[in-house]
Amino acid sequence: MTELDALRTFYRYNARVRRNYLSALLALSPEERLKDRGASYPSLQEVFVHVLDGIFWWLKYVPQDRVREAALLPARDLTADELKEQVARAERVATEYIDSLDEASLTRELVCHFSEDGKTSEGRFPIGDVLWHVVEEELQHRGELNALFWQMDVDPPIATVDDWNASKVVTLQR
Repeated sequence: MTELDALRTFYRYNARVRRNYLSALLALSPEERLKDRGASYPSLQEVFVHVLDGIFWWLKYVPQDRVREAALLPARDLTADELKEQVARAERVATEYIDSLDEASLTRELVCHFSEDGKTSEGRFPIGDVLWHVVEEELQHRGELNALFWQMDVDPPIATVDDWNASKVVTLQR
């Protein structure tokens, strides 16, 4: 298995499990989803949406050098239907980006320009590193969601080895 094959497998896995977490979130009342729980982002919904924002930032805006156009999703204001739409959008963005790559692409750098306080700086990021970072970021915040669910006495939809094996044959939604 090549590194790109492994990345594609992780992205399929995360897409499948992300939908399970979305279902678990939507099973809660809006008040429970949005309650400040003192996490990295205040509520369960905001932690979840932060992962989506990361996918859009790293796989849509940075590769196109369009970070000036990037805007965070209004995490607290998203309805259940809007959350579903954004999850589907994240899957499309990830699939389109990863499908555009070949193995040699992983060592190429993304070059992106940032403006802050009237100054422009350049960022250079190896594509493979970016892709692994997005995987790691989602796993980190999924663990955080697990802890928050447990504090609520709610069983999180933890992915098992069976989920992992099933993810290898599931195609991302387009």
